[in-house]
Amino acid sequence: MRRKAAAARGLSRPRAGGSSAAPAGGGPAAGEPQAPGPEAAPPEPPRLADPQPGRLRAAVRRTLPEPGPQRLLAGASFAVTVGGGMLAGTTMLYLTRIVGMSAVRVGLGLTVGAVLGLVFGPYIGHLADRRGPREVHVATMLCGVAATAGFAVARTFWVLVLVSLLTTAVGSAGQASRAPLIRALAGADTTAYLAYQRAITNVAIMAGVLIGTVGIQLDSGPVYVGLILAAAGTFLAAALILTRLPHVPPLPADPAHSRWAALTDRPYLAVTLINGGMSLHLAVPTFALPLWIVENTSAPRAAITGIMLVNGVLVVALQVRVSRGVTDPRTAGLRMRWAGGALLAASVLIGAMSGLAWWSALLVLLAATVVYTFGELWQAAASFELAFGLARPHLQGQYAGVFGLGAGGANAAAPAVLAAVCLDHGQAGWWALGVLLLGCGALTPRAVAWAEATRGRAAAPV
Repeated sequence: MRRKAAAARGLSRPRAGGSSAAPAGGGPAAGEPQAPGPEAAPPEPPRLADPQPGRLRAAVRRTLPEPGPQRLLAGASFAVTVGGGMLAGTTMLYLTRIVGMSAVRVGLGLTVGAVLGLVFGPYIGHLADRRGPREVHVATMLCGVAATAGFAVARTFWVLVLVSLLTTAVGSAGQASRAPLIRALAGADTTAYLAYQRAITNVAIMAGVLIGTVGIQLDSGPVYVGLILAAAGTFLAAALILTRLPHVPPLPADPAHSRWAALTDRPYLAVTLINGGMSLHLAVPTFALPLWIVENTSAPRAAITGIMLVNGVLVVALQVRVSRGVTDPRTAGLRMRWAGGALLAASVLIGAMSGLAWWSALLVLLAATVVYTFGELWQAAASFELAFGLARPHLQGQYAGVFGLGAGGANAAAPAVLAAVCLDHGQAGWWALGVLLLGCGALTPRAVAWAEATRGRAAAPV
């Protein structure tokens, strides 16, 4: 159609040398044969290459959120996540190889600080609900600059605990204070917007990891410090982007609910706990599976990088599409059930790798990675909807802070749990993990029905 339109425009344009622009020196007499001039030339055929940039731009526009607040909010998240990717691996190496702490002390310090820092989420979320989420979120990002830069000066165990506490507090507070902004600015389909944000988050993590890899290869103190400060700078970039968002006034408080309703909402707490149990699987590809491959299978070590790449590409490509069917808490509960089944299947496949020939182990690993990724995608889409769809709108920040406690607690506990269950007990441990995840998925629809019953109807995002 574009080519036909272009050809039609070419036929309708005034031709050079036509009757409206006769030659100044006169032309051939009437009736004399005329040599073919520019006006007699056939119209220039449309160029095939011209529409391509337009098509590319249209594809990019379909991928990105609408220009304006949605794109700005996503850009701020992208910037911070790049910084997180830069710190992955580099912080541990800096503290052990340059500062001289033992790996055990570093791991313990990070874990203790992370557990303590989680409690800030509900309180900062409540502050965002009552004072305005944009201002609180900007302030949180500015705190992130100082907290992240603290890794560069951590020289003792207790300073490391403090820095870990502050960075975790910034993370949980950032999630909680961003939630009211998302509810107000993301449009009617909050789940679709969050799915898009998760897809670009994976792109940002991969970009940050690639940058951090340069520092790991150079392996020097100044380079590590430079990466830490650059990661701190991403929080400043996010804060600057967020200042361009419009002010979002707090929603009026509902006198029918207590000030700390999220902390006493038992159905919501049950959903939070179940989602936290399900979130244990997030440490499988980054912690348990690499160790399992190296210590218990004949698969080549290069497969570790391969599965992370396959998982990341699938998440980027499919998260938005997989999330389209999740439109309310009920469908979210069903997707969580699907996720439990997929994660059980993936756990069984991972356990079955032990004792196989390397090529068989590699094929089983690929199948397990694909099945696992679909479980991850379904669980992510469901958790987006549950976090927002079951929350009281005027307390969205507080509810998001509480919901983050489940996933945050799972993130802190997952290495110890997976090591004790899967790595110490082998195939039986992987089966046990799969059954636990299947059980969490099966319980979710019941917890959702309980939550909806206490509200009279599902709380739809606004």
